Amino acid sequence: MAYMRLSSADGLQAVYDGVIGALKGVEPEVKYQLLRSAVDVLGKSVQNSTSLKRSPSIEVLALVADIPTSAWNSDWPKVVQQFLWQFTDRKCNFL
Repeated sequence: MAYMRLSSADGLQAVYDGVIGALKGVEPEVKYQLLRSAVDVLGKSVQNSTSLKRSPSIEVLALVADIPTSAWNSDWPKVVQQFLWQFTDRKCNFL
């Protein structure tokens, strides 16, 4: 029987990659909920990780740009800003 050891960084990278991948495959109406959940669940774990390979901010911004205005509410800008800050390389001028 083979055993695989995963560090917490490997697990965090897998979850991160899953979130970014999901943004590519879900309907725009679902993206806001995904952003909010990712920020709530992963939050500081992602922000404090030095070994996490983050996606380019310009690519992630393009993935969330099609979220319909009906999903916008009072915390929409905060959630998007948090998500982009925590889940990207932070090189986009938007940040």
